Amino acid sequence: LQEHNEPFLEAEDKYKYVITLNEEDEIVGGIVFTIFGEWLEIDSFWVDSQNRGHGYGHQILSEAESYAKKKGCKTSFLHTLNFQAKPFYENNGYKVVYTQNNYPLTNTRYFMEKKL
Repeated sequence: LQEHNEPFLEAEDKYKYVITLNEEDEIVGGIVFTIFGEWLEIDSFWVDSQNRGHGYGHQILSEAESYAKKKGCKTSFLHTLNFQAKPFYENNGYKVVYTQNNYPLTNTRYFMEKKL
């Protein structure tokens, strides 16, 4: 399958990155993302519940997006569930491009993009 797909995928490799934010020697948040061609794909993103609302999430996300832009990314992509961080992403410029209802049973999953 990989051999068949390879000629059609215009990008060479996927590169995975991790950024963490530390305050007073404690990790307060982090992001795991992949750069694939001109795409920043956000895999996981977390800010400790006690540290939310202090700008850490915006700081971490901005750092990942800035890094991705330097690597040639033009668009960022992620998905989030209805009980997670959709409003946060919308406040940071992401738009819903697809909604998956009843995932896996009763929740909604939002696929979101942002032009970088």
